[in-house]
Amino acid sequence: TTSLGVDGMVVAVALMAKNVGGGVNYVAVCTTLGASPNAIAAGLCVDNLFALVYFPLVSALSNGLPDATLHSDQSGESDPLVGSEVTEEEGSVTVESVSTTFSVAALVTWLGERIGGTKAALPVSTLLTLLLTTVSPPSFTAKLRKSANLLGTTFLYLFFATAGAPGLAIADTVKSSFVGLVVYLTILYMVHGATLFGARKLFSPKPQTIADKDNTKVETVNYSSVVAPQRLLVASSAAIGGPATAAALAQANGWDSLIAPSLLVGNLGYAVATFVALLQHWILT
Repeated sequence: TTSLGVDGMVVAVALMAKNVGGGVNYVAVCTTLGASPNAIAAGLCVDNLFALVYFPLVSALSNGLPDATLHSDQSGESDPLVGSEVTEEEGSVTVESVSTTFSVAALVTWLGERIGGTKAALPVSTLLTLLLTTVSPPSFTAKLRKSANLLGTTFLYLFFATAGAPGLAIADTVKSSFVGLVVYLTILYMVHGATLFGARKLFSPKPQTIADKDNTKVETVNYSSVVAPQRLLVASSAAIGGPATAAALAQANGWDSLIAPSLLVGNLGYAVATFVALLQHWILT
């Protein structure tokens, strides 16, 4: 990423944050560390090319795999905490919910700027948001969830649109940094995949040999393992794409027991990615 000059290290740690949390973390890191608009757009452009390969690959690998639930005990009763349907009250998008969401966002943003200043406003706002969602009554956050997701996604896409709006104006930046970013992201994705593959190989239980109806011995794969391929694929999707893509992957494949965990892991990535990236930047510089 040296081709991006002083912005190279910023874009590198921001891409790391994006592939732990999501686009909002990429924006937060780039804004906090003062990356130029051209560098931000170049990083997004190349990363999106990798996403076009990653998501179809994950979808292909997940095709046909059953739900990853724990083994039933001898009585035939499965663990009631696993595979159970998680339901929660979510309010509809109304004028009241949108107004309340805007008010909360404005208050958090103002406090973030007052406490953290210009450079640390986004990380402080992230901390305040996490604190608010932790201490607020579930009934309050549930009413705002749909409105907050809608507005947050809209503004995030608006940022991406403005980042790419210069069009040909950033062509030179993309061309000059393309090879460096491709090499960096290739290493990033390879380490990501190697970690998942290594965990699967090291901690996966050995296949069990059982006899079928014809008394023929066959090997069975234990899909209830903590490193079952379904869980690893959902965890990977939560890191690369965020909770929405991970939950969509679980739902599309009928992995009901992994929908709630995918949302939790994805939101955990959102919570920590910005701070991990800023710490990494501090260590490297």
